[in-house]
Formats: sequence, C-alpha cells, structure tokens
Amino acid sequence: MKPACRLLILLASLAVVTDTVAGAEDRPVAKGGVVNRIAATVNGRPITSAEVRARLGPYFRELMILYPRQGPRFNSELVKAKKAVLSELIDRELVLSEFETKGYMIQEDQIEGEINRRILTIFNGNRKEFLDNLRKSGMTYSEYRDSVQKEITVASMRASRYDRGIPPTPDELQAEYNATRHEYRNILNDSIVYDKIFIPASDPEDPMLTAEDQYNLSVKLRQQLDMGEISFADAARRYSRDSKAENGGVWPRMKRSDLAVDFANVVFSAKPGKIIGPLLDPLGFTIVKVRSRHLAPAPSLSNPEVKRQVDDAVRRKQSEKRYREWVERLRERAVIRQYI
Repeated sequence: MKPACRLLILLASLAVVTDTVAGAEDRPVAKGGVVNRIAATVNGRPITSAEVRARLGPYFRELMILYPRQGPRFNSELVKAKKAVLSELIDRELVLSEFETKGYMIQEDQIEGEINRRILTIFNGNRKEFLDNLRKSGMTYSEYRDSVQKEITVASMRASRYDRGIPPTPDELQAEYNATRHEYRNILNDSIVYDKIFIPASDPEDPMLTAEDQYNLSVKLRQQLDMGEISFADAARRYSRDSKAENGGVWPRMKRSDLAVDFANVVFSAKPGKIIGPLLDPLGFTIVKVRSRHLAPAPSLSNPEVKRQVDDAVRRKQSEKRYREWVERLRERAVIRQYI
C-alpha cells in the first residue's frame, strides 16, 4: 500500500478502533459489528478479544495520533500494550479460578463507582466516548460491567489474603500521597494554553497535494522548528490553516473537557515549552507547543475517601512481592492457552 493511501485510511479510521487492536483473526462481521473471539483461556475460563480491545482502545487511538505513519515504533508499543493487557486479564482469571468467587459480595455502587472513575480518568469524563469505545470493541455495557465486577472481586480477594498487616504509619501515608496526589484530583478542571499549527490532509488551494505531501510538509516544519530556523508564530502564519493562524497559532486557555479526549491526553502529557507532533488529526496533522498547564488541585489527605485510597495503595505496595509470587505459582499450575 502506498504511504499516501495509508495516511488517508488512518485519517478515516481515527474515529474507529478496528480489529487491528486484538489481532488479524478478529474481522468485522457483515453488518458492521465485531466478532468476539476467545483471546485466551485460563483453566477453561474464557477471556474475550472484546475485553482486550476495550482496554486497548484509548491507548490505540493515542498511538495513532502520535505515529501517523504507524511503523516499527507504533507496532512495538502496541504489541507491548497488548501483552500487558492480556497478562493482567490472565492474572485476574487465575485468582478468580483459585477462589471460585465464593463469599465475596460486591455492592452495586462499588461497580458503578469504579466505572465512573475510569470514565473520568481515561475518557476525561466523556461518557459518550466511553460507550463508543465499547461499541467499537464489540463489548456490551453489561459485559464490561461484569469485567469490572471481576476486577473488584479480585482486589477484594487480594486484600483479604495479602493486604492485612501492620497499618501504614502517618509518614508512609503522607509519602504515598505526595507521590500520587495528582491521581485524586478532578482532571476535568485542568486547563492548558498552547500554540498550534494545523496542516490539512488536503489543501483546497492546491488539489494536487496528497495527504502524504501534507504529512511530509508537517515533518519538515517540525524539523525547522526544532532547529530554530523558523519561529512557531511565523510558521503558523505561513502554513497553518485554522482560525488562529493569523494570530501566530496562539490559542486561548482551554479546559480539558473542551478538547477531544485523545488530543487532551497527549497534550496534557507534554511539558510546557515542548513541541509535539506532527499529530494525526481527523482532518490532517497538527504541531503543538504547550505554553502552560493548569492542573486542578488535589483534595486534601484529610478527606476520608482520599485517605482510604492512599491507605489501600500503601498496603498493596507492601504486599506486592508476596502477591506476585503467589500469582506465579498459580500460573505454574494452571492450564493457560493464548490465541492472539
């Protein structure tokens, strides 16, 4: 396939997580659905390819944005992520198989609370994006809910077996909170200021230009910016094709919730002053320079719910070695078959 054709397909597929995520053996069915095959079995317990796709979906789309041409780096990162996801799902089934889930009653509000937490942290609180991701993965909400219930059950089992012991000291709680406080804030209140250059995949002023030509232009432009051969403002005025081009590409302060989920996740990960891109955009390619990030404040450790979560985190870290050794013993005794 020619590079230009590949780029056009990527532009068209940015809003669709295809079967590439789970493996070539998963093909879309005739009516636009997705075949939900078995990705692996653990002592006869199935793990579906839809579960793998649902977990990989957001990461897959971010990789598409970061690596418009895909290529070796894209493939290696995707393979690494798929292996990690499948390994986590296998561990989950190992523990469930060992305990048979007897005696563990998970409350409804626990499940809904965890789902809402994931929608907030992974999809910037955008429930529509979350539901679209499920639909494209071939997983129903009910199936996803069952998957989350299994994970909460495993966490409860682990806590009952390994997380008991000496309570964390106030110093340990404070140290853990200091290291992870950003995880407890409401990310929807984050905001950012950046400069942006937008290069459309097709230029109405020159119909002969292909998506490949435009991508090459954005790559060359990024190189010139890195070498200081042109200022970001001058480059935006000359090459950018959006409403802020004449202003040197300067955008006003934007809330995270006002940005596309995947774009927000990428730009909020960049340090101020750093230039990133070219990034794949639904209509072309963007180069972004982050001016400043304004992150929502973290709730105080005196908040009972935050303190409970920090306490749980410390206990999990203290018991991690024993827990991993136990899971490895389960793996040695289990019958595990992987199909992707």
